[in-house]
Amino acid sequence: MKHLIIIGVGGFAREVHWHAQGSIGYGEEWDIKGFLDGDIKLEAREYEKLPLPLLGDVESYEVQPDDVFVCSIADCAARVRLVGIMTKKGAQFISLVHRKALVAPTAAMGVGCIVTPDCKLMPDTRIGNHVIMNIAATLGHDAQAGDFCSMMGSSGLMGYAVAGQRVYLGTAASALPHAVIEDDAFVGEWSVVFKRVKRGRKVFGNPALPIDE
Repeated sequence: MKHLIIIGVGGFAREVHWHAQGSIGYGEEWDIKGFLDGDIKLEAREYEKLPLPLLGDVESYEVQPDDVFVCSIADCAARVRLVGIMTKKGAQFISLVHRKALVAPTAAMGVGCIVTPDCKLMPDTRIGNHVIMNIAATLGHDAQAGDFCSMMGSSGLMGYAVAGQRVYLGTAASALPHAVIEDDAFVGEWSVVFKRVKRGRKVFGNPALPIDE
């Protein structure tokens, strides 16, 4: 039996703990050991909300042979950094796929992903490593999301849409068929991408327009 450690101590980490208990492999291949602090230093009363022990932080924790990890930090850049620290220590990451997610047999998924209830990965979709799909996020057929993308609740990439690496899609944001969102872009809540978002841009609205100029 492996022991899952959730990197993160905020509200989403507590959500991931709950989702993990409904994920494939829980209680059969792995259990849940506790949490590691990442970038956030919380007030004491917030730590008290954690349902399992705080085991330390990513800088000081010594990886044990039976440990496996998942990173519950929604901020893409922070997730890249924390995963990098733990990877150098030899950490093994697994993907959490909730039993109520709909994953097509031809969908492909990297390591360290979090796929929560009611998410949908349609035929021939692909998500890279350490992708977060919050509740009801959807990839239409042939859509792709690169490494370290964050897709918040009810966000979606429609058929053939592509999100590069470290793309953040806010709640209910969407990209229309064949749209392209380049690396490190940020798409605000409820926004709609019609064609292309250039690398590193922040966009908002319907249609999604730059807000960082």
